[in-house]
Amino acid sequence: MDRAFLKYRAMWSGSAECGMSDADVDRYVEKLYETGINTLIVHLKGGDGTVYWKSDILPQCTHEGYDVFDLPAALLSACRKRGMRLEAWLIDYFEGKNGPAHREHPEWVMLDPDGKTTAEEMLRGKPWGPLWMCAARRPGYTDHWLLPLIREFAQKYDFDAIHHDYVRYPGDAAPDRYCFCDYCLENLPKWAGYRTEAYSDDPFFHEFYDRGYIEAHWEQSPRVLPANWESLPRSFKANFLLEGGFFQGGRNDLDYFFYLYRREAITDFCRLAKEAVNEVRPDMDVSAAVFKNPVHSGRFIGQDWRTFEGYVDGIIPMNYRDHYPGSFEVYLDLLKETIETQRQLTKNFKYYWPGAAINFLYFEEERPLHALAKALEDEDCDSAIAAFDAISDRIRSVSTSACQAIDALRKNPAIVSEARKEFATFRENIPGDYWPAEKLDRLLSVIGDTQVEGFSLFCVGHLDQYSQWTALRNAIPRD
Repeated sequence: MDRAFLKYRAMWSGSAECGMSDADVDRYVEKLYETGINTLIVHLKGGDGTVYWKSDILPQCTHEGYDVFDLPAALLSACRKRGMRLEAWLIDYFEGKNGPAHREHPEWVMLDPDGKTTAEEMLRGKPWGPLWMCAARRPGYTDHWLLPLIREFAQKYDFDAIHHDYVRYPGDAAPDRYCFCDYCLENLPKWAGYRTEAYSDDPFFHEFYDRGYIEAHWEQSPRVLPANWESLPRSFKANFLLEGGFFQGGRNDLDYFFYLYRREAITDFCRLAKEAVNEVRPDMDVSAAVFKNPVHSGRFIGQDWRTFEGYVDGIIPMNYRDHYPGSFEVYLDLLKETIETQRQLTKNFKYYWPGAAINFLYFEEERPLHALAKALEDEDCDSAIAAFDAISDRIRSVSTSACQAIDALRKNPAIVSEARKEFATFRENIPGDYWPAEKLDRLLSVIGDTQVEGFSLFCVGHLDQYSQWTALRNAIPRD
């Protein structure tokens, strides 16, 4: 176990958790500082499209109350006097349903082949809800909204870094369904050179076709779009751009260009954001929360963060347990392997801190609690007892009454309502000792053993939810 290399000990933090006064913020930062945290990445542009500072250029974005209370200034004061690093966590393309940008510019929203937004996607049996803004459209959300806000923040506040989040296309819903807005349907074929402007109706077929593979004749760039392109409905155009072929009778290879188009849009935004920051604050870094494998995320969400080099200084991959299969033990093994791979991929970046999520550490303890609650609600006594037995040792160590309720249920299924009430009381105030502190300790041991320079944990609120303040204090190295 070697934790001497963990120079930067960061946590993602919500904005509301910080408080609404200078004194509140100072107490909040002090508690983290005493715990051993020396870097804060604070949420200052939310998934609802609002910002947590007084915006002069887009005042309609300012979250209620933050036109009066200057949270970034309070954070700067509290962190600077303790020598702590401070980054501004901004959610990029995830705007939220009916956010200020969407209200004013509904045309900027990503659309699927049916002309629907991400808010209308069905996810796990219900409408998903959030809106995503098109990353490729110019002019649009990127250059008329997002970049001005980034530039404004950098000019107003001397933070150590701007931190990108959701710097990508949506992945929770079907990744291949976005974006087919009016702009992308027009721009992607132009970007990919699917037809010429000078002879837009001429197919320009190759003269000879004298080689063994039709794709070997690519260099003359024939017209790729079908002759009836302009009259096709959106869904047909989308299907062709994703599943069609560069050559009639050739391979169905247009998905390659679709994915490349999305990757380029995201990388170009990173370039523009870095330029905007450097214009007003040349010494300010830019970092990004990214998915663990850039090859995979490049294909599925347009986030090939290898291409961010020169535009992003710090890479903070979200190596969360829910991004891996298997048990906690499997997670730790795969995490170590992931970090070793990421270190090679990030050699030319200024800094690399692997990220982990506190809440996902406790699947073995939390999922049976949910299963038990559902079984009791459904009055399925056998399933309730089976769920309880999976975690009985942990519950018995912290709650005699909850155990007695389930033990009584074994003998008399008719008292299921009483067991349900008792267990609901237990879940409302789960004793801190129920959550095994050794999981956080082992996580940081694995990270420390890789000899990386730092880490980031998601997030401060979970220290309260899972009673892990003491566990964190005991797990991280001291200066």
